[in-house]
Amino acid sequence: LAELAAERERRLREAAGFFQFQAEAADTEAWLEDALRLASSPELGHDEYSTRSLARQHREVQEEVRSHRPAIDALHEQARALPPAFAALPGAAGRLPALERRYQELAARAERRRQDLQDALSLYTTRSEADACGLWVGEKEQWLHAMHVPDKLEDLEVVQQRFETLEPEMNNLASRVAAVNRIADQLLATGQRNQESIRATREQLNARWERFRALSDQKKEALTSALNIQNYHLECNETTSWMREKTKVIESTQGLGNDLAGVMALQRKLSGMERDLEAIQGKVRDLRAEAEKLAAEHPEQAPAILARLSAIEAVWDELCRSLRRREESLGEASKLQGFLRDLAAFQAWLSRTQTAVASEDVPATLAEAERLLSQHESIRKEIAHYGDDYRSTRAVGREVTQGQTDAQHVFLHQRLEALDTGWEELGRMWENRHHLLSQAFAFQLFLRDSKQVEGVLSTQEYALSHTEMPGTLPGAEASVKKHEDFMATMEANGERVQGLVATGRKLVAEGSLHADKVQETVDSVESRHRRNREMAQELLGRLRDNWELQRFL
Repeated sequence: LAELAAERERRLREAAGFFQFQAEAADTEAWLEDALRLASSPELGHDEYSTRSLARQHREVQEEVRSHRPAIDALHEQARALPPAFAALPGAAGRLPALERRYQELAARAERRRQDLQDALSLYTTRSEADACGLWVGEKEQWLHAMHVPDKLEDLEVVQQRFETLEPEMNNLASRVAAVNRIADQLLATGQRNQESIRATREQLNARWERFRALSDQKKEALTSALNIQNYHLECNETTSWMREKTKVIESTQGLGNDLAGVMALQRKLSGMERDLEAIQGKVRDLRAEAEKLAAEHPEQAPAILARLSAIEAVWDELCRSLRRREESLGEASKLQGFLRDLAAFQAWLSRTQTAVASEDVPATLAEAERLLSQHESIRKEIAHYGDDYRSTRAVGREVTQGQTDAQHVFLHQRLEALDTGWEELGRMWENRHHLLSQAFAFQLFLRDSKQVEGVLSTQEYALSHTEMPGTLPGAEASVKKHEDFMATMEANGERVQGLVATGRKLVAEGSLHADKVQETVDSVESRHRRNREMAQELLGRLRDNWELQRFL
């Protein structure tokens, strides 16, 4: 009876496991049917918002599909655990393969629907972005079509500022248009169902964008041309005012007189006038070129542009005539004016040259010392060149001030004395600087040579400290011969050492700025050279003794 009860309990449990498997398989099949219905839905939305919502729902479906994989794997485990009698039943044997096929079909359909939703979303996004770009282009097109190029410079500058704010917006939109084209290309490459619609959207946007850019360039070119014309008129006004101001300065000198006081006052009034006239002449030349260019670009405004140029040239001619009349009215005083001008120019050169010669830069390398010496020599040649100017200016100055005792002539005499003092001082300054640079050059040469000599001494020291006593007669004989050659080379290098020492002592005797360092180097080189010679002589004796020993052995 107990055995029968146990057997019945086992069979009941097996039956319960089978029916549990049947129930769970049925649940899974029901879920698969629902999921297949959702994954097979043809609904892709009608705009970006609805498609995003469907894509979000589909992500949840795919997540649910992935989460059911463990349950299906568990059914496989249950099927393998069924007794053979139950496993062979029709409700178990063929059920799992069909269920697995349905699951794989579901996963494939879910992936296709995900891709379809993504393509639809890209399509709607492209259309939405294209519409947004088109809306922006439409607004700006209205502004550009309504915009007229004003005549006043102030109004032109306001419009120009608005154009400057438009440029970064256009750059931003260009990036958005490029993004739309990129997405459209991707959709067309994937074989999207709405290819004709995508192409039409892209081509319409690109055509509208190109038309807008052409319109913008056209308006900008018109604005730039108008600005160029207005700036031309503005520069004409400013240059005219500048020339009339200089004309007034020249005319204001008429009552100064032709004596020294008047000429000196004239010199002060006209100081810098030559430089200003050169600048004005260059400005008139630039305005002439600009006028010819603008007249060619704007034939309808050419008469007004060329009329402004004629007015400018008339004012320039009047300025030049005023200056010539003033020079002619000076008569004999023109010589005095020329002298004062030459004196001022020479004093300016003298001051600049003194500043250059007064430099206290000390070269830190041999190349720098050579460069500074070369520059200093160029200054000497320049001073020699200006010698004639100095003597000529001094001679005219003596002639002008001779026998004159009024305050203006006394002041001029003092300027001439200061000129003499400055000229002599420049010569002394040049000599002092030349002496300093020569010493610095000699010191840099000494440093270069000392490094070379110290390298030779270091090589000698290494060779002397690493020579060994050979243990054979041929080796001992060869070592003696090699060392004798080495000592001959040492003697030849001794001339370089002595030359360096002589140069160093000369620098010290001349009071070089680096006398202490030079003396220290000289002492070190002499000491090392003497020690090397002593070591070489001692080593030669030991090598000869070793040779004699090897001959004896």
